[in-house]
Amino acid sequence: MHDVMSKGITLVEGLEKSKEPQLAREAIYIMWPSEESLTKMLMDFDESFRVYKAAHVFLLDRLPPVLVTKLQQSPAKKYIRSLKESYIGFLPKESRVFTLNFPDSFRLFFSPGSAGKGEMKTRIADQLATLCAFLGEFPTIRCNKAVAGVEDIAHELYKRLEDFKMQSPSFATDEGKNKSELIILDRGFDVVSPLVHELTYQAMVYDLLGIKRDVYSYEATTEGGGKHSREVILDESDPLWVELRHKFISDVIGEVREMVKGFADSKSKSPTASYDMSVKKLHQMIKEVPQYQKELSKLARHFSLAETCDKKLKAGMFDLCKAEQDLATGESETGEKIDSAMNLTTPILFDRKIGVYEKVRLMMLQLLFSEGEAKEGFAKLIQRVEIPPKERSSILNLACLGHPSVEGREGRGNGIEEQSQRAEEEGEGRRREIRRLSLDTHHSRHHGVCHRGEAGYELLSRAVTASWLLASFLHLHPPRPSRSECPQ
Repeated sequence: MHDVMSKGITLVEGLEKSKEPQLAREAIYIMWPSEESLTKMLMDFDESFRVYKAAHVFLLDRLPPVLVTKLQQSPAKKYIRSLKESYIGFLPKESRVFTLNFPDSFRLFFSPGSAGKGEMKTRIADQLATLCAFLGEFPTIRCNKAVAGVEDIAHELYKRLEDFKMQSPSFATDEGKNKSELIILDRGFDVVSPLVHELTYQAMVYDLLGIKRDVYSYEATTEGGGKHSREVILDESDPLWVELRHKFISDVIGEVREMVKGFADSKSKSPTASYDMSVKKLHQMIKEVPQYQKELSKLARHFSLAETCDKKLKAGMFDLCKAEQDLATGESETGEKIDSAMNLTTPILFDRKIGVYEKVRLMMLQLLFSEGEAKEGFAKLIQRVEIPPKERSSILNLACLGHPSVEGREGRGNGIEEQSQRAEEEGEGRRREIRRLSLDTHHSRHHGVCHRGEAGYELLSRAVTASWLLASFLHLHPPRPSRSECPQ
């Protein structure tokens, strides 16, 4: 908003809001080229109740021919001063992460018998095409033909890029640049990564601290001992966040301590040999040197976040994370092969300090490791662990992603109708649960680094790098590779 205001724009409103007439002002419209959006924009220039003097319209994609005709035939067209199609049908979350902002795509793609799959695939292809157009890329498109729907998206995307090329022959003609590749996969390609608790800084913050819309809310103590709420925005406007976010949580705490010590030494005539830092001492330092409050506050913020995550890890999550890593890699920390998942998971599943959500994730990893489970054994385990009915359907939904579940170790396409019916009878059903376990509201499970032997790490790293590309267009907050692993 600060950037917008600096350009002389004094009012920002949603397209759907009722507006008071301001006939002395010209309005800028930034909108998706849908019939609904266009209709609302044209209503602002109805002769019986005109809101603005004129309109400058910026569309996030190409305006379909039927809507071009509607615009041409509208009396409001005489008030349109400019009209531009900008191919940006995607939402950048970070410098190397984007989403299509299409939360229903996961349910539509995987749920058996869901309506609207054709429209979903067209929309995904259209939005991916705007990304390619924005980057000036006409990539080689590769996909997994074995998965129904993925090849359709690839074909739709290619057609759309061909259209771009016909409309603009100069599109993607840089001969000095290597041709890029776009790999389209489905979430079933790598189910493990979203289930494992990743132990890097950003992943743990989003996983454990209830971050919403990149904002961390917490209560701070005032000098008088009172409490007041504060909010911290975690985005790329904070260089320290960018520097630390993909590092192991303990390393982050150590680095912030060193930064504080270096800062204290630079402002002191007698440098300290060591600095035993705590959040309380850091806040005390801020009070003592108020002229450096801005710099120290940033350090205090990240030190507090990292220390809170580390405390949660040590307070009972360590054994859970170790079991997850062992199941994900198939071997122990010492390199020994894991023979029985039950030996790993049983102590944790019956630990009442571990939440139901964590147990569901661990049971899913157990099923993946064991390549499914007999119905009788699964039913007994569910009953003993006391997993609620609604959460059970989340585990059964593994079959919809093409992975072994229960009752005969079925995968994609087998036994799904029966499971779907059962899930609906149990309440919320498959729709909510698949979306829930897509972790659509979390930004964690980044690149799933397992601190194991090099071979196991490389295998998981390659799989997750590919799943990161997939997650970008399926609107799962994506597991992200570290900077060294990121595709260029």
